[in-house]
Amino acid sequence: MSFVKCMNIVEEVIVEYLRSNRRLVIPNFGAFMAKESGERIFSGLLRTDDGVLSSLLKARGLNEMEAAITIDRFIFEVRHELEQYGYCRLGEVGTLRIEPETKALRLYPPVHGELPKQTPYVPKQVSETESGKRKTENEKSEFEDESKSVGGEKETPNASNAPNAPKKPRKKVDFVMVVAVIILLVALLGIGYGWYVSNLGVADDDAAMDALRVAPELINE
Repeated sequence: MSFVKCMNIVEEVIVEYLRSNRRLVIPNFGAFMAKESGERIFSGLLRTDDGVLSSLLKARGLNEMEAAITIDRFIFEVRHELEQYGYCRLGEVGTLRIEPETKALRLYPPVHGELPKQTPYVPKQVSETESGKRKTENEKSEFEDESKSVGGEKETPNASNAPNAPKKPRKKVDFVMVVAVIILLVALLGIGYGWYVSNLGVADDDAAMDALRVAPELINE
């Protein structure tokens, strides 16, 4: 069955059936419904196959397989038109349009004449240079997020290796304390050595004086 004949037969079935019935479900697509005023609407929520459309197509002389193929072809062509142009004209049934804000399908009255075709959306091609630049910026942003301290402040990576980075006060204080301790130890050693030498000299002098003394017995002799 050709595309035109497939579309026409389903459109005719929808129009005829809604003249005396409230709704007709297109399996796995949606339902065309008729209000009391005669206005036709579309709902994408009702899509469970109730077998009505297939029975109507069989009543027109199609067998079960032909009816299933016709329904599938109709759904495919409608979706293709909607994706390409944003709307699909269904003859006297009406015109299905995609609402820009909700992206839902809405059925409008039949439109005679040509409709402006909507340009299909084509994703913008990103060059390798722009892609690499965006990747570098994203990596830099992630690195900065990871370098945040507990207090919420950002730490500069490798700040200690920067040529003009000031030394931390704590390191300076530690160096001064080490120098002071060394000086104190040298002073203590000097004092101890001086005390030792002084006591040794006094002992030698006392020994020499004792050696020069003359015993009283030798003087009397």
